[in-house]
Amino acid sequence: MANLIKAKAGKLTIGDGLLIALAKVFEEKMTSPIIGNGTLMSGGIKLLGAGMVKNIAGGKIGDILGTALVVDGAEDVVVSLLGQTASGNSSSGSVI
Repeated sequence: MANLIKAKAGKLTIGDGLLIALAKVFEEKMTSPIIGNGTLMSGGIKLLGAGMVKNIAGGKIGDILGTALVVDGAEDVVVSLLGQTASGNSSSGSVI
């Protein structure tokens, strides 16, 4: 298991990816009531915040938090531009 977490996937390790995903989940739950989620505005705010967080926190923590915000912000922008189908939601109830 330790080898899997340290394995590289591009420039990041699998462990980094898991930390980014964890940070994204918490960040999304904390910011949704304040700035919304899945809108162009919430995406823009998160993308701007990503650079600020990275510069303020710095180091590995700043990289992880900043990346989580970039991923969530980019997801919001894409969902707002393409609609809910981009987020994987379907009205048919099918998994695929």
